[in-house]
Amino acid sequence: MTIDFECEKTWWDAKASREENDTGAEPINRALRWREIERRLDGVRTILDGGGGTGRFSIPLAKRGYAVTHLDLSPAMLDLARTKAEGLSNIAFVEGNAADLSRYADRSFDLVLATDGAVSFCGPEAQNALGECARVTGGTLIATVFHRAKLIAQWVDCSVQATGRLLPAVYAMADRGEWRQDQFAENGLLTTKNTHGRMAPIKAFLPDELRTVLEQAGLEVVRVGGLGSLTHLCEKETIERVLRDEALLAEFIELCDRYDHEVLPDGPGVRERCGLIAVAKRPARV
Repeated sequence: MTIDFECEKTWWDAKASREENDTGAEPINRALRWREIERRLDGVRTILDGGGGTGRFSIPLAKRGYAVTHLDLSPAMLDLARTKAEGLSNIAFVEGNAADLSRYADRSFDLVLATDGAVSFCGPEAQNALGECARVTGGTLIATVFHRAKLIAQWVDCSVQATGRLLPAVYAMADRGEWRQDQFAENGLLTTKNTHGRMAPIKAFLPDELRTVLEQAGLEVVRVGGLGSLTHLCEKETIERVLRDEALLAEFIELCDRYDHEVLPDGPGVRERCGLIAVAKRPARV
């Protein structure tokens, strides 16, 4: 391992109490992920939610009767999830990270979820994390990762606002999709408002790059593309108004889903959370 995950654990623990405080278009992003999950539940009995956080997906799925394994790096996240899951006997909580699933055999789960940064926040171990998630997938893998196109723009914003110039981190993100706090001396200027004044390691992907990693891991790619790109292109005030109107929100989510599939499939996704989604499945054995 090239990442000190014990160190990263404290960063995630500090974020646990705020994990469910939605900002911006996060509710739309989550609704779009649910739509993709719903499409993939036929024949599913066992589910791994890698990076399950406080249980946004794992607990509702367990309540519907699926046998769920909720894995997360953060003990604080796991404690909050256990509290929410009180009384459920078909969900197991495991401390661990997506880059090392060696405790599980190949094809252990019918459905594997790796969302909300479980892969991208592994930084240089992100490709290994995708490979591990693919290995334990017996049916379908749904993963969301950071879209490099989106993060380049965010790094430009942070760089110019903090220093009035383009810092080396912008070019590292553009060239390789990489961020590490200790990557360049100036990186600390970009994270002063973040948890503990730092940002965990990040690997951001381009759509073709993500597709290649999953194919090399032996999966058949069903979909790779932006998730919620329409929200990224709408005005902030529009999104705020949509979120206040239940009927309008339902209609807008439907349009966002269509936009991602038919209009701009390789779009940048949402501004918040991971905006690049991949759906891949284990090919049928010959």
